[in-house]
Amino acid sequence: MSDEADRAEFAEFASNINVAIGNIFVGLGVLSAQVACIWKQARTAGGRPRLRDLRCLEADAVRLLGIDSLRIHGAGVVLAPGEVADADMHIEWWCGESDHSVHPLKLDFNRRSDSFYNYLTMPWYSRVRDTGKPCVAGPFVDVNGTEEYIVAFSVPMFDGDRFIGVAAADVSLESLEPLLVRGLMRFPNEAVLLNADGRVLAANTPSWMAGDLVRPREASNYRCGVVGLNAFPVYWTVMQGQSPRNSMV
Repeated sequence: MSDEADRAEFAEFASNINVAIGNIFVGLGVLSAQVACIWKQARTAGGRPRLRDLRCLEADAVRLLGIDSLRIHGAGVVLAPGEVADADMHIEWWCGESDHSVHPLKLDFNRRSDSFYNYLTMPWYSRVRDTGKPCVAGPFVDVNGTEEYIVAFSVPMFDGDRFIGVAAADVSLESLEPLLVRGLMRFPNEAVLLNADGRVLAANTPSWMAGDLVRPREASNYRCGVVGLNAFPVYWTVMQGQSPRNSMV
């Protein structure tokens, strides 16, 4: 394949990914804007928001869960400690089921409990907090949350210039991977899609499995191209091997 054809295949693949996930970022942006309005109103009134003030977010979270092209297992907002008057740590989160029903997620935020859900250390939260930029983390198993193998999309929420948490969505890798694989199958050679940590999201051969870690010496045998996600400073990488895909065992 010529370099020009190769670039065309890559550009189409990147475009298709962004079409598939674009509505996720749109939905998260709506949630983030809603939260900013709630915090502004509370600040104008001279106080902090309360848990009851977050109930209005449900409709936007449910719309996000209703995206047809992907199975979004959960969506909502995750707050920085002390941001609401009647809780220390809090997640306002809704889960979607296969029968299209929706229910709120209840987690344990008792720091002394064995089942304490400490989202402060999780990459989809901590990276956004530390950089002020969107993040796509995973694939990983959300051990103390949904127990799903997921990819987590998250964007920062601010009250003015102050970070107050993230708006996030958990996308089932089971639904995301086939979309990615279909795009990778357009490449004639072995091709692998990696997240920012060098872990495999999808591949067009059985040589790699989702979640595998690709080390630098292994990646040196591949040509790499960067996929920018929806104009955000969030990137995935496509590695293309030298061997035709059909010759791979």
